[in-house]
Amino acid sequence: MNWLSITKINLLLGTSVVVLSIFTIIWHHQNYLLYKESRVLEHQNQQIIALHRQLLSEHSQQINGFQIKTKALKLLKMRPVLSKNNKMITL
Repeated sequence: MNWLSITKINLLLGTSVVVLSIFTIIWHHQNYLLYKESRVLEHQNQQIIALHRQLLSEHSQQINGFQIKTKALKLLKMRPVLSKNNKMITL
């Protein structure tokens, strides 16, 4: 009877080690997939941030140009450019 209980305990311990090993492999694989996905998302985020900075720079240049035009028209009393009267001058 003593031999039978030791065999059952060894069988139970062996089975639990195998099951825990399988769970560990699955867990590591899931962590690898999450790491891979986070790297892709980080790269996309950096692209979005770079595009956002570029758009902010272009927007600020447009705003500055508009402010200069507005100041020239109002404060300096310059006339607006009429596109119909503009002709190309060839040299």
